[in-house]
Amino acid sequence: MTAVDERATEGTGPTRRQPWWLAPARWWREILVIVIGYGVYTVIQHHLNVSPAPAYRNAAALLALEHRLGIAAEHPLNQLFAAHAYLATAANCWYVAMHEAATPAVLLWIFIRRRAAYPYARFLLVVPTLLGFVLYYVVPVAPPRLLPGLDMIDTMARYPGLGDYSTGAMSHTAAQYAAFPSLHLAWALWSGAMVCWLARHWCIRVLAICYPVGTALVVLGTANHYVLDLVGGVLVTAFGVWLLWLLQPAGEPFRSLESATDTPGA
Repeated sequence: MTAVDERATEGTGPTRRQPWWLAPARWWREILVIVIGYGVYTVIQHHLNVSPAPAYRNAAALLALEHRLGIAAEHPLNQLFAAHAYLATAANCWYVAMHEAATPAVLLWIFIRRRAAYPYARFLLVVPTLLGFVLYYVVPVAPPRLLPGLDMIDTMARYPGLGDYSTGAMSHTAAQYAAFPSLHLAWALWSGAMVCWLARHWCIRVLAICYPVGTALVVLGTANHYVLDLVGGVLVTAFGVWLLWLLQPAGEPFRSLESATDTPGA
């Protein structure tokens, strides 16, 4: 075989099949993943809401650790938010709407416009979420707004907006004692990172960086999370990145994400 023939046959061999956890995007598979995830969350929610005592003990221990570390910033932020109706209402809307809408919107955008990166993006979202569900079940934690003696104001109860997860009609849809880790922050970090990687316009990337920062302030100011909950959200997100790096050849996921930015679209 000549050198020309060898070059012509390069890359024509069998391609390496992707593992099941990085299976190509199929709409029915994605719906199945969502249904299964919601089912798992519903089971955990029921377990936590009927057995709250451990959640209060864990919350007190978490807060005591924060005070020893000097990082307990929840109370001053909550007082600031609660003292201004417009700020509290905006934070309440952010807490509900951005969490429920931003992450699915980013996922759908990647599915439609950045299909090559979708399996990796899905993996980086599913792993922290499942790990968060496990921690919710193993280490239930009551949020600051429910912990007695903290003088924390439940901004959603005081300034009802899009929804009230604490005492309103939407309270039955949320796991009230699942503060650690903060999946609000984990999902915001995922959304911000995906948009930073895959968007082509610098202004969109700047907004993507601001999104998790704003979410961190909102979940603290509305008394829904502790500072250590945010640390937990960062750690479960980092675990997903580490696991993907461990399971894939060095640099492959990041090459796929970078190549996806070359496809047409926003």
